[in-house]
Amino acid sequence: MQQPPSPIAFLRYPITTGVTVLAILATVQFKSGVDLDLLMSNTGDCLREPWRLLVPALFHEGVIHLLFNLYWLWFFGTKIEDEFGHVATLVMMILLAVGSMSAELAIFRGGIGLSGVGYGLFGMLWVLSRTDPRFRDTVDHSVVELMFGWLLVCIVLTMADVWHVGNVAHCAGCFLGALLGWTLGARGFGRRLRNGAIFASVFLLFVAGGTIARPYVCLWSNEAGDEYAHRADSALTAGDLDRAIDLYELAVAMNPNEDHWWNELAGAYKRAGREKEANDANRRADDALAHRRSNSR
Repeated sequence: MQQPPSPIAFLRYPITTGVTVLAILATVQFKSGVDLDLLMSNTGDCLREPWRLLVPALFHEGVIHLLFNLYWLWFFGTKIEDEFGHVATLVMMILLAVGSMSAELAIFRGGIGLSGVGYGLFGMLWVLSRTDPRFRDTVDHSVVELMFGWLLVCIVLTMADVWHVGNVAHCAGCFLGALLGWTLGARGFGRRLRNGAIFASVFLLFVAGGTIARPYVCLWSNEAGDEYAHRADSALTAGDLDRAIDLYELAVAMNPNEDHWWNELAGAYKRAGREKEANDANRRADDALAHRRSNSR
């Protein structure tokens, strides 16, 4: 197994080093109790605030989570930065972070950490190791067994309700990385263009799932709606009317049959002088109440 570079190599890999430093600093802030709601994927509108699909990748639950992800970031990232350069490496890491975060948010409540990026870099190098001599010794059988073995352990622990892990982000990152490696390893412009189009389509599908399609595909929609509404109440109490409206809109998108949230949204619209939208929200509240009453009979 290839050994990670020594600390004296930090300046040689500015992208991998930069992401490492940012992850450490961001995790310190995350664990210090600082309010980071404006950065998290599940506390706002990721379509209008796209940084929410990227920044949470820098946060980690603790030291073990951080060290595990940084180890693999260095193990894979330095090789990629050596062969593809700094700019390409940065773009790849951003795409893998956004794609994996979006997929996790689309299905569940969103996540944090660089695991999606790590699995993405692994998937990319795993595919390239089969076609590109430069990467032949980067991902051997022991690395493959470890990465997929750990993925299986995480899935089992999550299903057993022992430890909740962002398994969707892991799988999505690995899949995107494999598609990226498939694209970069293709021979001929036509094949590379075709593979790149498939990668772009899957990436955009994941992003759409975490933004515009989330109310329709999320398995956690009721709980997500509750969380958005709770944060909207807090924003309204704090006098942040615009943010309260944004969050109430997200709440009713996740659960359009909650009449209380429609009433709160109508009140927020009215305070903002948006009378037409307030009237529409009141009508939706009446419809939701009638629907709830009819179902309770």
